[in-house]
Amino acid sequence: MSDADLSSLATRTVDALRTNTNFPDMNPAFDDYEPIALDYVAKQAITATGRASGVQKEEKDEARTALLKSMRAVTSYINNVTNVSSQQLSSGFVPVADPKGLQVPDAPEWTRIRPSKRPGEILLEFGAVRAAYQYEMQIASEMDENGELKWESLPLVSSSRGNFFTPAEDGVQYYFRVRAHNRRGFSGWSPVATSKVWSA
Repeated sequence: MSDADLSSLATRTVDALRTNTNFPDMNPAFDDYEPIALDYVAKQAITATGRASGVQKEEKDEARTALLKSMRAVTSYINNVTNVSSQQLSSGFVPVADPKGLQVPDAPEWTRIRPSKRPGEILLEFGAVRAAYQYEMQIASEMDENGELKWESLPLVSSSRGNFFTPAEDGVQYYFRVRAHNRRGFSGWSPVATSKVWSA
């Protein structure tokens, strides 16, 4: 794609996504995507005059690389969220066909509970799943009258990193599991991790 075409696409997608309600949980967030797109548009406009310095051309190339990376992330999210062409088109991007191999994602292969440096908090870790764009985490610390764990769902997350649970109480045994999600559906549950919490 030429620099001019990419600049046009960047402008179109920013305008389309700014007030778009079809993708409320866009990843990366619009507030992260917009400045990257507009930065490229501005730097491309400078070099398009033919009078840009070598430094300005290099800055434009760096902005292009950053924009393409961000666009790939946005389009991957959109394609995972919906296969409805009208919704895809509302983003400003051209819809693409479903990958033939896209299936319900596999379950995360491992989970782990680790202590946090912050009091009353535990870190929840698990293996990322390539075909997933969201994860549902559940935590339990009690059993019901039938001896089954009473799972509590946590807010959906888009990354396998930086997740935590609070408040975590001293001396309580916690159990943690997670499943992956894409537009084909949810995976099965991961293996269950367990750990007892003690303050440092």
